[in-house]
Amino acid sequence: MSATEISAPRSRFLDGLCKTQGYNVVSEGERITVAFEPWAVEQVDAFEMPCLRLDFRQVDGRIVLQRFMVESGGEDQVVNLEAARDALQAWMDSMAD
Repeated sequence: MSATEISAPRSRFLDGLCKTQGYNVVSEGERITVAFEPWAVEQVDAFEMPCLRLDFRQVDGRIVLQRFMVESGGEDQVVNLEAARDALQAWMDSMAD
């Protein structure tokens, strides 16, 4: 695992997500997909809001972000992880606290 990878302790990160509304977590082997689906929380026009999908892999007790997509209006946009590195790492750290 390199120093530039966006990661957090696996169990603490997943426990943090479980305490937050709107996240759907799917684990398949060493792959984990997390989706923030706004229609899972109380919003007036939640279906018009984008869905955030994050793909992770598990490495040595840590969860490492591999891909971040924004699904909106039937189109997927992949977020440049390096451009958003600090913000994504801060989010993962806050979930793991």
